[in-house]
Amino acid sequence: MSGKIYKEPNKEEMETTINVLYGENCFQIYTNKPSLQRELNNLLGEPETEYKRKKSITGSSWKISLDDKSKISKMILKANIFEL
Repeated sequence: MSGKIYKEPNKEEMETTINVLYGENCFQIYTNKPSLQRELNNLLGEPETEYKRKKSITGSSWKISLDDKSKISKMILKANIFEL
């Protein structure tokens, strides 16, 4: 995990999306912000998908079951998703 290289996107292209997929009973989180990727990696574990360009990670995506209350609360309380 410590050997991962994250590619810093342009400020205008930085994004984080959180989708609630009721049909699949899960949250889907995508971000291309390196600091948030590292933080979510520590809190939630390895992402379901890592998007790469050459050897650098350009984005990460996680799926969390709506039944997994502990991961959801960690994500909301500890990860600086909203930059508060």
